[in-house]
Amino acid sequence: MKAIFNFIYKDKVFFIALIVALISMIFVPINPGYIEYINIEVLVVMFSLMISVAGMTDQHFFTMIAVKMVKHLKDMRTIALVIVMASFFLGMLVTNDAVLLTLVPFMLFVMGKIGRTKESIIIVILMTLAANLGSALTPMGDPQNIYLYTNYDLPFWAFMQSTAVITITGFVLLLISIWLIFKQDLVTPIVEDVKIKDYRIYVYFTTFFIAIFTVLGFIPAEIAIVIVLIFSLIFGRHLLKKVDYHLLMTFFMFFIFTGNIGQMDVIKTFFEAILNNEHSVFFTGILTSQFISNVPAAVLLSTFTPSAYMLNLLQGVNIGAMGTLIGSLASLITFKFVTRLYPERFKEYLIKYTIICIIYMTVIICVVYILK
Repeated sequence: MKAIFNFIYKDKVFFIALIVALISMIFVPINPGYIEYINIEVLVVMFSLMISVAGMTDQHFFTMIAVKMVKHLKDMRTIALVIVMASFFLGMLVTNDAVLLTLVPFMLFVMGKIGRTKESIIIVILMTLAANLGSALTPMGDPQNIYLYTNYDLPFWAFMQSTAVITITGFVLLLISIWLIFKQDLVTPIVEDVKIKDYRIYVYFTTFFIAIFTVLGFIPAEIAIVIVLIFSLIFGRHLLKKVDYHLLMTFFMFFIFTGNIGQMDVIKTFFEAILNNEHSVFFTGILTSQFISNVPAAVLLSTFTPSAYMLNLLQGVNIGAMGTLIGSLASLITFKFVTRLYPERFKEYLIKYTIICIIYMTVIICVVYILK
């Protein structure tokens, strides 16, 4: 019982999701309709991506790429640019939390090697923004993107057109930020080398592409999960311990919660009255993300958002990743790194992060509306 309680309470977002799901079950008792609440495809894709990224990380794939990118670089501005852009572009292929879990420790390793730990805080902030902005572009980049794309069958190119303005604007802001903040002062280059461990990297590439093809609708979720589980049990059983089960269970609980409140006429009427045009959907997505983060916000609001405004919700929750620290679950990952390694710089990180995020969010909102 103690182990179960520790698992439940360890992740606060999951704990809250569990509580609200249980409360909603008081008003809507368990019935066969609960099965329709659960989007199996989303859970399968997320699980497959987690296994794939954990396997690639275990094989030193991401570290090898990162080391090759910064190897022999001699000035601080270029190093910062390469590290931040690695977070930005990798975020398009794998979820933003996986990118940060992989690259933040590498960045801290690099900063220690070149004796520039004082710049670690600002680089972590820019890496977090880069991962959120890069991952906003593609269906597989963010958990909320995976959910909205698969659950509501959004057209691929319409999806990309809606998110491209966010990602491109963010890219320009990142370049300007790096240019203004960092100087071209010389540092000691890194000459260490990292190699892939063994042949299993090809197995993890395979599971990664299975996840991508599942998102795109080429492989049924039922077949994908069977293949990924078989590969995991044969080639990487230890990776099953590295899956973020809290995040998967958080989605599961929010599926139940949003499904249940969708059956309550009072709540349904309230949200439908608010989410009745593209502007209200857009800003409600941004605002709600600041309090419960953009993944739960996407699941909750999508229940009541008309399909005609689903792309506006997509934009809102992706922009909502910025603003407060709670705006994105991935942002909490870097926050945990900072508080553990630099507890005395907690206030500095929080202030700088909030100010920079608000600036980015304001600029991106303005650009989105100018281009409408």
